[in-house]
Amino acid sequence: MTIGKGASAPTSALPLMDPSSYDAVCSLVDGCLVCGDVAVPVTVVESGEPDALCEDPQGQRGMVGIELVAPIEAGDRLLVHGGVAISRLGENA
Repeated sequence: MTIGKGASAPTSALPLMDPSSYDAVCSLVDGCLVCGDVAVPVTVVESGEPDALCEDPQGQRGMVGIELVAPIEAGDRLLVHGGVAISRLGENA
């Protein structure tokens, strides 16, 4: 590839992460809403179709696929794996 005058070579540096973002949390813990090998309990903040805005116990929010557990409403507790709600949780879970 030839780079013309005034052009710069592309960089392969990783983007900076906001420590409060979900991406930063994912890299620091064993599980999160959208990745990891564990299921994460969440609370529905805002229901929608096909995804709902959910919050985990650490206060991190993300969109979760609800196709397997619909219909849902705000306040429902769900178990999420890989960004998809796989089960409803009872009040004590």
